[in-house]
Amino acid sequence: MSGRYGELDFGLTDLLKAFHQDWRHGGTDVEVLSAYAAKNPPYLLESVLIDALRLDESAVPTWAIEALWSAATDRCHDLRRAGWDGREWLRRIVQLSQERLLQEREGFQARVPSGAYGHLTGAVLDEIALVAVGLLESSLRAGPRYVPGVVPALSLVATHACPDLAFRLLLRELTAYGHEVTRSQYDRYVALGASFDYGQFLVGCYDHLVAPD
Repeated sequence: MSGRYGELDFGLTDLLKAFHQDWRHGGTDVEVLSAYAAKNPPYLLESVLIDALRLDESAVPTWAIEALWSAATDRCHDLRRAGWDGREWLRRIVQLSQERLLQEREGFQARVPSGAYGHLTGAVLDEIALVAVGLLESSLRAGPRYVPGVVPALSLVATHACPDLAFRLLLRELTAYGHEVTRSQYDRYVALGASFDYGQFLVGCYDHLVAPD
């Protein structure tokens, strides 16, 4: 297994993919969470738990958590419409993840590294700033799928929670709104992914975002 958690995505940004347009076929949102926890290996579930704890325990405001989740799911799972407070939702994720991990590893306790990748905060904030205007324009064109506050929310996560999570969320938001980037931007994303010790396909699966020459 290369990269921190394998070749592909991990953490909350992997969990977000479970809430696609047909997720309701899997039951309620809590049932979808439970199914995700049941079918994925412990190392991947631990990455979800760490992301959720890091975000919940940060100074990132609740509205920003709700905006990023709702936008990244293309509003297929809008937390407020579903009756969830953003932090309440994170704590349910934490609860279900911990329950499954305790089944797998008796006495399991999550260890959340403090200050992880803090030296990359500036680089992630720079990339968010570069797409700020374009991402807003793309989201406004999405009509009913538009979620306000996504760009400032990304910056808040980078500053107050973890630049690694903010960068992965940036890739998800760009995809949700179909916002294209230049080849040089994408090359920097690849370099950032290497700095975050991602598997080679985490950033690679976003190469469709590169605008044609």
